[in-house]
Amino acid sequence: MLSISSTTYLQSQLEESLARLEVELPLVYEIDPTDVQSACRDLKEEICEIARSLEGFVDLLVPCEAEVDLTSEKLGLSGRLDRLAPGGVPSIIRTRKAPDEGVWKRDRIMLAGYALLLGEREKRHIDKGFVEYSRRGLVRRIEIHGIDRARVLRLRERIRQIKEGRLPDRPQDAPCQSCQASEICQARHSLASKFF
Repeated sequence: MLSISSTTYLQSQLEESLARLEVELPLVYEIDPTDVQSACRDLKEEICEIARSLEGFVDLLVPCEAEVDLTSEKLGLSGRLDRLAPGGVPSIIRTRKAPDEGVWKRDRIMLAGYALLLGEREKRHIDKGFVEYSRRGLVRRIEIHGIDRARVLRLRERIRQIKEGRLPDRPQDAPCQSCQASEICQARHSLASKFF
């Protein structure tokens, strides 16, 4: 997805990238070359459809800045954004199956986190982004809402609590009876957890 440079010869660009990955992935990740070859054969059959799906979106995605490192002491967040599309629009690339409509909740939250980081860096409000489901060449444009940003900040607080050795409030419907750590768990169960 990051190697696309224009709308012309899109299928051949994808085929060249796949051929390059077939050689490079075993070197970078110590993967068995036969496993990579098998996966590449399967994907090769889908490249025509992936290219067709991407045609209408390439102008929204390139030229781009790839793998943008973002950090904020103020927000207590950091990450590497997959693609900064034209107009400063954040875009993340996912290899999992796309939902029938919209984007997966975790992808929405991740994109909102990048929007917060990018917004702070560029001193502007980021209210939209893309999730690219590469396996099918789907690009989903989403609006980033305040509730998405709030979820990111709540998750950040939960992670901070865990790092400090405290577990966050346990939700009312927590499946504690089937949890392997239930005997040693010291999660708090407060009045506030009933509301959040």
